[in-house]
Amino acid sequence: MLTRPTSIKFATMAIAFLMLWSICISAQKVPTEEIEHVVVIGFDGLSPDGLQHARTPTFDKIIAEGASTMHARAVLPTSSSTNWASMIMGAGPEQHGITSNAWQRDNFTLPAVTQSEDFLFPTIFKLVDQKFPKAAIGAIYHWGGFGRLFEKSAVDYDVNPESEDETAKVASDYIRSKRAMLTFIHFDHVDHAGHEYGHGTPRYYESVEKADSLLKEIFTAIEAADISGKTLVIISADHGGLGTGHGGESLQEAEIPFIVWGPSVKKGYTIAHPVYQYDNAATVAFALGIKPPHAWIGKPVKSVFNGFEYHDGYPTLIQLKAPTIYPSAEGYRKAGGLFNDKCEVRMENPNEEGEIRYTLDGHFPTGASNLYQKPFHLTENTVVKSAIFKNGKIRSQVGEAYFRVKAVNAPKPVRYEIFYLNGLKFIPELNNKKANITGHCFEITSDEIRDRIKANTAVRFTSLLEIKKEGTYKLYTRSDDGSKLFIDGKPVVDNDGDHAVKEIGGQVKLDPGLHQLEVLWFNGEGDGWLDVFMESTTLTKQILPSSMLKNQVNGN
Repeated sequence: MLTRPTSIKFATMAIAFLMLWSICISAQKVPTEEIEHVVVIGFDGLSPDGLQHARTPTFDKIIAEGASTMHARAVLPTSSSTNWASMIMGAGPEQHGITSNAWQRDNFTLPAVTQSEDFLFPTIFKLVDQKFPKAAIGAIYHWGGFGRLFEKSAVDYDVNPESEDETAKVASDYIRSKRAMLTFIHFDHVDHAGHEYGHGTPRYYESVEKADSLLKEIFTAIEAADISGKTLVIISADHGGLGTGHGGESLQEAEIPFIVWGPSVKKGYTIAHPVYQYDNAATVAFALGIKPPHAWIGKPVKSVFNGFEYHDGYPTLIQLKAPTIYPSAEGYRKAGGLFNDKCEVRMENPNEEGEIRYTLDGHFPTGASNLYQKPFHLTENTVVKSAIFKNGKIRSQVGEAYFRVKAVNAPKPVRYEIFYLNGLKFIPELNNKKANITGHCFEITSDEIRDRIKANTAVRFTSLLEIKKEGTYKLYTRSDDGSKLFIDGKPVVDNDGDHAVKEIGGQVKLDPGLHQLEVLWFNGEGDGWLDVFMESTTLTKQILPSSMLKNQVNGN
């Protein structure tokens, strides 16, 4: 039995605990109490690099008045459908099943783990509609493909404008007239510039500056509707880009901006912890007081709101830029190249701190690896890997370059056949077709014939692969779109399909001698890419060396 002093003490502690709990709960409700409207603005293909180098006064103002990170992560693959789906579904492709731009409700491989409608994973539109049946919900999207990713029944305003300017006008009119609870706006023109001119080009930065003016137009509409004090705005992107493409695993493609502005949002706050594509929808749900379904994996970015802090000891790792190895990489073409007799290797530190350390055997560099001090020469095929080190610790991504050396008079050992076709989604049957162009090249790559590649082009490469030592060999194709590799008529790599740059490998046991090598590749739309890699227990993974290939006519 409790004595009277003990029971009084216990009661006092209980009351204090309840008061503290009440204060915490009250503090957590602050963001949702002030927010009545949410506007999500997505710019297709907008990279942090674009915001850094373009003139963007509106973005700068919103970042200064809100919270942001330039290191949020897209999901893989860094394709549009997969990432727009993740943004509105609070989950990744493993959950929602939208693994490529080829996805359709009646044509897919991986089914969603749960569904709100036939074959469709639940989106933030559905959650808002269920919680607030009378709320106005609008989706205005420049890219028509976005329209297949959400429940039409959950949205009462569904428009696909023909241009970015029309998108801004339609969205602005909707905001002013409806003051919707949730408005989603998608702009596509930045991605168009990335594909046509390349990321990091002046024309790409011009498209980002256009995005800035469109963003200003949306904010003007929010102010005109007299809801700016009650509106949360989230600005982000589906992916970045590399060269004229995206879909790969590079940091340039995977990092995206994530910007939050509105009531209860910290001003000038830099988000220090990791943010993922699927956290966008979870943040919208949190702001509107909606409990997300268990199937969602996204977490609300609560740290952007006053009263919420982040202290788990695992901040986003901000890496220095990797060393530039010359000849430098361009788009999906790796640094290095094919040279006659010998080549020079030159490196440059793009940062104002650190030192370059490198290896020549394909292994990742360490603090004990070679210190780069001046250019040097190579006379044989070599894989160079380098990184920035500071105080003995690696501080950057690892840069890599593939240097291939051939004899100055070496013949071109690879025969190619180019076919111009229509409507390609997979590698077509070519045996009964006549090639439009034929010729020879040194390596199995799209790079040597890039001027002859256009939409709906298929190419067959053939050569003899010389094996000097019996063993198991791994071969890889890295391609956009599909590719297949055969040795002695047997399939080794199947990387077929309509997809962004993707690497797939296979292995085969080979005896010494010459083996028939065939690689099939096609480019559907946009810019394509192909290269082939090889490795074994004695061969560092590298671009398939021209020195291992022989002309089929005479074996030389």
